[in-house]
Amino acid sequence: MSATAPKTISLSAIHIAACLGFLVVQLDVSVVNVGLGALKAAFDTDLTGLQWVINSYALAFSALLIMGGAWGDKFGAREMFASGFVIFTIASIGCGLSNSMSMLIGMRIVQGVGAAFLVPTSLTLIRLAFEDPAKRRSAVAAWGACGGIALAAGPVIGGLLIESLGWRSVFLLNVPIGLIATGLIFRYAPPSPKFDKKVDFPGQVSIGLCLASLTYALTESSSQGWGIETLSTLAIAVLCAFAFVLIERRVKAPMLPSRLARNRTLATTALAGATINFTFYGTVFIFSIYFQSFLHYDAFRTGLAFIPLTAVLTISTMISSRIARRVSAQRIITIGFLIQAVGFVALARVTPETSLWYLNIALMVVGIGSASSVPSITNSMLSSVSTHDAGMASGLMASARQLGGVIGVAVFGAMITSTEPAAFSRGLSTAMIVSAIVLLACIAVNFWVGRASQVPVNADTLE
Repeated sequence: MSATAPKTISLSAIHIAACLGFLVVQLDVSVVNVGLGALKAAFDTDLTGLQWVINSYALAFSALLIMGGAWGDKFGAREMFASGFVIFTIASIGCGLSNSMSMLIGMRIVQGVGAAFLVPTSLTLIRLAFEDPAKRRSAVAAWGACGGIALAAGPVIGGLLIESLGWRSVFLLNVPIGLIATGLIFRYAPPSPKFDKKVDFPGQVSIGLCLASLTYALTESSSQGWGIETLSTLAIAVLCAFAFVLIERRVKAPMLPSRLARNRTLATTALAGATINFTFYGTVFIFSIYFQSFLHYDAFRTGLAFIPLTAVLTISTMISSRIARRVSAQRIITIGFLIQAVGFVALARVTPETSLWYLNIALMVVGIGSASSVPSITNSMLSSVSTHDAGMASGLMASARQLGGVIGVAVFGAMITSTEPAAFSRGLSTAMIVSAIVLLACIAVNFWVGRASQVPVNADTLE
């Protein structure tokens, strides 16, 4: 009995720390959205400025995630996880002490750097600690549920903090969480395996510039339109993407190895993850503006208004993980995406005069569809790669998801450039229809790739 107790305590502590890592990352998405009104008043900024508060964090996050996963493999998941939490916590203090919009955006970028090391290494720690596939599925489901809890409770907690202590408190909330998680991981987690990998700096620079240029063009288009500056920046993004492809084909130790680039399961799960965040983050941004600008909700009431969307996330995630034991991942993802599409079509009819009952039911449908897909997407990704590539694949998945969120906030923000009720309603409707179309297109791509992968195996090739 005594021989097994330390291992149980160790596994539990590692799991709690990994879950806290995902929790703070998701928490900073939800709490900041309900604080947009307070930030607008504090810094006298416009819609584009508010988009940058969201996207500066997500940009650094998405641009560095693959490197974060690769560094976790090279230097050890435990060490990089702890380093990421330290960076994230210090940046959170900086956000809380910001006295200008430029300082806040700068600290949000540093937060994103820390988050880029946190998320992929948290999944790698679970991958390493839980060798049994069934226990690993449960651990991943709990990890995803923590993200759901953060998204669900974040708006309410953020609203309460903003109304009672001010907007700075939503960032300082991360400090005690960071201290607890870092202490747990150093106290209980054993040293993680390290693999001799070279870091692809040219590939990292090219993809970073690509994402930064793309984010800048999409975000600034909401205020500047598609003029010379935004189109030129978009062209730079395209050139950097081509440069990344050429670099990855020629460099000896590519940031994205060919074995992962050819992994169809990894590619389709990354696309599915990006699609979920594209629609979800964009929707949360739009409805944060809707609740605060058109229904005149304060931060706390805005948080309460998001409960129908977020409260179902945890429940749906846990139920979906149980169903996954008997139903294929592709079927669960397809059904989840279809449910979301129905919800978005319903949201396309929302105006400032829409009944709250109708709005709440439509938001719940979107939340159920989104959450039910995530466990199957994550487990499919983890099962498709070896332990050697777990960190890099986790980084790729998380990077795809964050990139989807960045594009979602930027594109949806560009659709609601006017705060005049009729124009805003048209932009909201267009954004929701676009969400439904993107989800259906992702389903079609997954089916096409799945059928292409079902190639008969020649017995001679097995000899």
